[in-house]
Amino acid sequence: MKLTMELPKILIIDDREFDRIIYREYLGEANYAFEEMEDGIGILERLPEVNPNLILLDWQMPRQGGLETLKMISKNAAYKDTPIIIITGLQDESVLEEAFDYGSFDFLNKPVTKVELQARVFKAIKLKEAQIMLQKQKKELLDLNRIISSQKEELNKTLEIKTQLLDTSEVEHKKDISEVKRKMITMEMDTTKISNHIKEIRTLIEETYTQLKSENPESSVLRRLRQLERKVAELTQQDHSWGEFKDVFESMDTEFFNKLTKRNPKLTSLDLKHCAYIKMNIDNYELARILNVEMKSLQMTRYRLKKKLDLGQDQSLREYIHSV
Repeated sequence: MKLTMELPKILIIDDREFDRIIYREYLGEANYAFEEMEDGIGILERLPEVNPNLILLDWQMPRQGGLETLKMISKNAAYKDTPIIIITGLQDESVLEEAFDYGSFDFLNKPVTKVELQARVFKAIKLKEAQIMLQKQKKELLDLNRIISSQKEELNKTLEIKTQLLDTSEVEHKKDISEVKRKMITMEMDTTKISNHIKEIRTLIEETYTQLKSENPESSVLRRLRQLERKVAELTQQDHSWGEFKDVFESMDTEFFNKLTKRNPKLTSLDLKHCAYIKMNIDNYELARILNVEMKSLQMTRYRLKKKLDLGQDQSLREYIHSV
């Protein structure tokens, strides 16, 4: 079954029927759904019924004019952000300034031209849609941020428990070696998952920032997005996964990392992690899944490791690691 998109709703408030017909003709029945009022009387009751995406408001009407209507709309918080375009034949700047003070988005001078009306309406509705999307994305980002913080807190608590378990006797430790290995893999997978979440969030923030800046460079939300980006960046900077991993592994083999760094002091934490996984007999396919990387990337890392450890072409990296 083919789904039909709901047309944006435009509420036209104008005492002249001829003008209302012109606006509908200019904008096109195929592009928008229209509702009409002859003046602003009863606007607060009508708004929930129509729920417009935009309001075209005539400034001069005999019973209740544009200013009084704007004041009434401003009393309903649910519609204070609905874009309102004032249509007026007045040239008095003070009138327009007053209109903007009460929430007008834009204005058009009479007689209205088709091109200008289409452009102003299209711009206002698209900007409103962008604002709604940004608010939704911002909420999703905040929710993700809370989830990541919660996961990180839970991970830290789990690591504290693991560290306490490593204080057991050597005999008990050897019996639990397989369980420790499993927990270390889980820890690495959790860390990789959190890191990927943070990267996705930062990408989403940057895309949202770029889109909003192109549509509304003066928006105050831009600064808030940058603040949110810095908060997410702090999560990355606070990652202590290597130190925690090192502590857990050294409880099983206290000299392993020292021996490797003596052979090459320039080995990175990632290099040492790979060596530890080889020592634990984790094969390449399982490790690629744990680290969420492609086999090609893993093979390149192993190739660089052999170079750093000064191993000959015929020497096996795995055999050397197990001999350490």
